[in-house]
Parts: sequence; C-alpha cells; structure tokens
Amino acid sequence: MKQLLDTRVDELIARCPCKLTTAVQIAPLTTFRVGGMARVLAEPSTESELVNLLVVLRDLELPYFYLGLGSNILVSDHGFKGVVIRSRGELGRIEVSGSIIKAGPAARLLMLTTCAARHSLTGLEQLSGIPGTVAGALFMNAGAYGGEISDHLVDVRIVSRDLSIQVMKKSDIAFGYRSAPELRDVIVLSSRYELIPGDRSAIYKEMRRVWQLRREKQPIAFPSAGSIFKRPPGDYAGRLIEEAGLKGHRVGGAVVPTAHAGIFINDRGAQASEIAELIRKVRSDVYRKFAVMLENEIIPVGFDVDPFQIHV
Repeated sequence: MKQLLDTRVDELIARCPCKLTTAVQIAPLTTFRVGGMARVLAEPSTESELVNLLVVLRDLELPYFYLGLGSNILVSDHGFKGVVIRSRGELGRIEVSGSIIKAGPAARLLMLTTCAARHSLTGLEQLSGIPGTVAGALFMNAGAYGGEISDHLVDVRIVSRDLSIQVMKKSDIAFGYRSAPELRDVIVLSSRYELIPGDRSAIYKEMRRVWQLRREKQPIAFPSAGSIFKRPPGDYAGRLIEEAGLKGHRVGGAVVPTAHAGIFINDRGAQASEIAELIRKVRSDVYRKFAVMLENEIIPVGFDVDPFQIHV
C-alpha cells in the first residue's frame, strides 16, 4: 500500500506545476496546533494550478483535504494520508467594483472585512475577527452577532465534483445555521458580495465593537479551533456546558476554559486524541443532564472513525 502511494505521489509531483512539499507537519498549519504529518502539502497559487491539481488528484485517486487557515478542524495525531491543499498567491486576491466585492478562496476574512470598510461598504462588520479564509467561511456559513457570510452573497464560482467549473447563485445554496450543503463536496474558486454604501467611520466603529466582544468572550491567548459545537435551538452550548459543571475540566492538555465554555483550548501541548476525548466527555455529560445532543461545528480530519461519537 505504501509503495503504491509513493508511486502516485511521484506522479503527482511530475504532473503538477504548483508548489508541492512532502512529509509536512500539519499542526503548525492549524489554529489548534495539533495533528500529525500530511503525505503532501500542495499550494496552488493560481486558478489554473488549482484546477490542474484537482484533475491529477482524481486521475491518481489520491485523497485530499482543502485547508484554509486551519480553524474549525481537528487533525488526527496520525496525520492525513493524502494531499492537503492550501491555496495562496492570486487565489487570495480581493477586487472591488462599485458595491461588489470579489474574493478568492484563500482571501482572509480579516482582509475582506477591512477592504469593505476601506471602500465605505457596509454589511460584513459582524464577520470581523473570525479566523479563516473566505472559502472556509462559505463552507460552514460562518457568522457571528447576527450576521453570516451568506447574507450579502451574490454567487460562487466552483469546481464541481465532475471537475466542471460552474457558477452557483445564492439561491442555489440552501444556507442554514453553520451549513451550506451544496458546497460540501466542491472547491470554491471565487465569490462575490453585494454590499451597501455607508459611512466609513461608522463601519470601523462597528468592526471595533465586534472585535472587542470577541476579545472579551474568547480565550485568544491559547491555541483553539473556535466554537466546538453549533448552537442548539433556543440555547447556547457554552451555557449547557457550564451548567453541567464542566468549566475547567481537563483531559491532558485539552481544557474547557473558564472564560468561554464553548471554545476548548490547547494548554500544555495537547494531543488530538485528548481533545477528541474531551469533546466526547462534554457531549456525554450534557446529554445525560439536559437530553440535548450537542452537534459538532469542528470538523475531524484524518481519523478512521468519527472521533466525537458517543453511545447513549
């Protein structure tokens, strides 16, 4: 099996013009700072390089995972036995035309919100401070404080499962709370947003307010992946976790912080297995106490089985 994989990787290197690095440690590429090795890290910098890479990966039947800034994921201690894709270069470009902003998949949300403010365009302020890329935010319909990235979306250019390039209008995607089902198995090439002209000083003021809220509520001094769980209907995961007496609970280096129970932290060099065990513990205790099954927002990568599954 290893020899077959090595042969396919050699062919991948021969056929792909984008930057490829073998045997890469994934932990430094994630906000949780955990995870083993990736067999290959591919870093396409143009749309043609990205599409070509996807074609070769299909031909060679190599598994791949698209990585943004590494938030909202938990990578196995055993790593990922395939190709991790991290776009860069031109794929991080942001363009403004009137009230329309076009963003590449690798563009950071921070740059998108700042660019909108600089051009006196309002509508994205609630996304201020959310870590990640535009593609990652679309994949999970990221949002906070009453706003979501889909609110002002016009359309998305994607590479579909059959590797054709298509344009999906906002109405083609059934956006929900932290979900965008139609984007689950596609690769984003670019997306466009129609914003509203506004007062630049007021926009910056709102962005600072949102930033301050995030700083007050989230343990930014420690590595974390953001919210571990989706918000249960009519309630908050953090409240349920606190009421279950789990604030401060620790499994190795994985901790439920006292500041915000819904965002677990990596303290003292946690392993992915410890974080997964802590997630299972919290889900189990909350279910036993409140009969509420917390749904994971964080995505597992490289695990053979669901690491968050509990039996009730």
